Amino acid sequence: MPISFLDLVPKRPTITVTIESHDGQSLPFEITGVALAELADIAKKYPAFLGVIEGNDGMFRASEALPALIAAGLGHHNDSEYERQAAKLPASVVLGLAGEIVKLTFRPSIALAEPQPEPAPEAEEEAVNDMRPAVISPLRLSS
Repeated sequence: MPISFLDLVPKRPTITVTIESHDGQSLPFEITGVALAELADIAKKYPAFLGVIEGNDGMFRASEALPALIAAGLGHHNDSEYERQAAKLPASVVLGLAGEIVKLTFRPSIALAEPQPEPAPEAEEEAVNDMRPAVISPLRLSS
């Protein structure tokens, strides 16, 4: 029996990242992509973040929004304590975490269409040969 769409709760893609602490410990954290509503909320608070989402600007351009994105990626959207802690991280860690969260957010996690089979190597070569222009003979000069 099929499940109702209203009961569907898809698993978000996650990865575990390791951050080295001040005392030298490597600590693992699980981050995930964020919901569209959370992205919209962050973009409302930090308008420069919209350029990052649209792919027009780099992460550094919206650096003030990145702690909010990291908090959301850790499962704590709008949690000011998490945002303050994320803002204290070194710039390389902030940019790295934010980049991974954006990748997880926009990585397709559903199959929208059946994958097309890979063409056989011979068929691929024939297709390339069929696309070559025909040989054109030089024009004859008439006097």
